Amino acid sequence: MTRRARQVLDEALKLSPEEQSLVLRELLVRLEGEPEPDTEAAWAQEIELRAKQARAGAQPAGDWETVCDEIEAELPRK
Repeated sequence: MTRRARQVLDEALKLSPEEQSLVLRELLVRLEGEPEPDTEAAWAQEIELRAKQARAGAQPAGDWETVCDEIEAELPRK
């Protein structure tokens, strides 16, 4: 990390969590562009569905390693 980047980071870490969140969002937008509204709506819907399932006592899909293994098994082999 450059000295300038370290200085910026050090200053950002002095901000409140709310201000840090705003800075982070602005940096992500500048790097990746504004998120697509349809994508955000789809994520919100998925989060709501998973929250309902969790409150109803549904079994979790599995840990990250298990899910990755399942996805890799479905991918075509080259």
